[in-house]
Amino acid sequence: MAFTILCLATCFLAFSFLARLAPCNPEQPRFDAAELRDDALYWALSVILYGGVSTWLLHMGLSAALGAGAPHAERTILAGYGWAAALPLAAQCLIVLVLTDIAQYWLHRFFHGHAFWPLHAIHHSPVNVDWTTTFRVHPVQFLVYSAGVAALIRTLGFSPMTYVVLAPFNLFMGAYVHANLNWTHGPLKYVVASPVFHRWHHSSDPAVRDKNFAPTFPVLDLMFGTFHMPEGELPAGYGAEGVPNNILGQMAYPFHAIAARFRPDPGVGAPAA
Repeated sequence: MAFTILCLATCFLAFSFLARLAPCNPEQPRFDAAELRDDALYWALSVILYGGVSTWLLHMGLSAALGAGAPHAERTILAGYGWAAALPLAAQCLIVLVLTDIAQYWLHRFFHGHAFWPLHAIHHSPVNVDWTTTFRVHPVQFLVYSAGVAALIRTLGFSPMTYVVLAPFNLFMGAYVHANLNWTHGPLKYVVASPVFHRWHHSSDPAVRDKNFAPTFPVLDLMFGTFHMPEGELPAGYGAEGVPNNILGQMAYPFHAIAARFRPDPGVGAPAA
């Protein structure tokens, strides 16, 4: 916990300072009190609820698949085993990053589909996108997109140290790509996601927000036709229509929005006037 707080403090100082020097959207307030409050609550919620969720999913999956053999399999997996654990740590970290990016790229596109957009719309709801936006994730999306992918990749047997090393990187990367910075990475824009790359994804324009799905490696968007970074332009105008502007409303919003699709239209079948 202390290390996480240190990382958050570093992000706060670094991105607040850098946003003054090279903002993507200069008119954006440095601190939106309401959005910062909700993002902080989402982070606190993640501390309370999300710790160990991927391990729990792994446990449940193994129990369902192996029955009495699950405890031994779980211990083996969590300790690291086989070809994956035998690789150098740097190689393990890179492979986990690539596999996670591929899985999350396609899940990200899935959440942008009509059926499950209300869940992901919570993440797109801030009108002032900043580094804290990374924490604004509905618990159901976290369960599938983050914990589910982590549990699945964990079964491959990578060393536990791999996840220890990647934890601060993932926290920093999530904050970095949401920061209010005009950085594009120039010729490296296809290699590592930049703030401009991801801020285009947060556009309030549906035609633009259905682009730039990769968390870390934009080459995936280039490969699958979803890359969007027009030369000489910067994104502006963020948010998701219809999402409540408070955390309690946002927790309930996806369920109300999805349920509303199944309610009969009161105008259908009514007699003509």
